[in-house]
Amino acid sequence: MPETIQNPSVQTAEEPLRLYNPVVCIILTLIFTPMFGALLQGFNWRTLNEPVLAEKSMAWVRVSFFTFVAYTIAEPFIRDIPVCRYLMIALFIGFWISWTLSMGIRQVTYIRRNRIAYKGKFFGRAIMIGAFGWVAYTAFALTLVLFLHLTGIDPLPADAPILQQ
Repeated sequence: MPETIQNPSVQTAEEPLRLYNPVVCIILTLIFTPMFGALLQGFNWRTLNEPVLAEKSMAWVRVSFFTFVAYTIAEPFIRDIPVCRYLMIALFIGFWISWTLSMGIRQVTYIRRNRIAYKGKFFGRAIMIGAFGWVAYTAFALTLVLFLHLTGIDPLPADAPILQQ
């Protein structure tokens, strides 16, 4: 995994770069999925003038997004398979470990190795967007479940309380 520094003098003496703290990005992925950390670190890579690494980070965003959407759509049809009950947790942990070891730590070491002084960007807006992402995901999942129940594709169980009235 060799990294190239395309422009080692990317930093000016007058004004330090503005980056999201890469360690905080790794920690926040535990709450918001690797998609969140990869997105923020992708922005950092662009600021550091590393388009190849920025693209790799954004690839993690796309893969994470499509994997979790595909799982959400498939889950109602595979939930009765015993191993699939824990698939989402396994996906989340697997993605977190894989992303952290492949891309998350890379940015931390890159910044330390190149002694890049930076001013930390405020995480408030990013956290609000991450929280909105969870709300949007929940709305999508609940809408999908409601659609499947109402159309009869995935009927409610016979012992569901609403059917006992």
